[in-house]
Amino acid sequence: MLQKVDKKIKIYFYLFIFLFLSSPFNFNFLKNLEKKFQINNIDIQGDLLNLKEINNQLNKNIFFLDNTELKEITENYFILKKFEIKKIYPNKLKVKFEKAKPLAKILKDNNLYYLGNNGKIYSSNEKYKSIPYITGDYSLENLNKLIKIVYDSPFEISEINTIKIYPSKRFDLRFKNKKVIKFPLVVDENIMNNAFNFYNIKDKNIKIIDMRLEKKIILKNE
Repeated sequence: MLQKVDKKIKIYFYLFIFLFLSSPFNFNFLKNLEKKFQINNIDIQGDLLNLKEINNQLNKNIFFLDNTELKEITENYFILKKFEIKKIYPNKLKVKFEKAKPLAKILKDNNLYYLGNNGKIYSSNEKYKSIPYITGDYSLENLNKLIKIVYDSPFEISEINTIKIYPSKRFDLRFKNKKVIKFPLVVDENIMNNAFNFYNIKDKNIKIIDMRLEKKIILKNE
């Protein structure tokens, strides 16, 4: 819709310039007209984030902005969840964006990354203590499926220390109180609810809840 409106405005703009140049004109007036459509105000709404691609639009002609290029910003900044840009004629841009919310921490090559609720992995200088670490073997697609299962479960995310993923795609939940739940390969809502019930058994000696065998749950004290 934005591109159609821009196209129509450009047509009127070119027509005006054509008519204007077809008759005697004043160079000062032409310069003033060009300056009128130079972007001199960028209103950024949302989380504080310095996007050089946006700042670079200052002093450019609002008619010649490449909308496709601007929309590709989300591909360069994995931390972004939502991004909108609106042209306010004659010389203003209104930009609205939302940063992704971190769901888990990933330590890779001694660098800390975050898995966001936009389904992407990104780096950030901010520190988050109440989300779990993810370790092991995973693809991004499977990781997003798994994290959704965990977040949709009755477990308190802040109590989970680590989500360990195995090459088979099976996973363990390791909690800050040292308890461990070993899940089977296929996990659904019922399995997560059963795991939560066993996790809440008031027996301090239970350290491992092994649910890997079908229709059998093994409780261990070490």
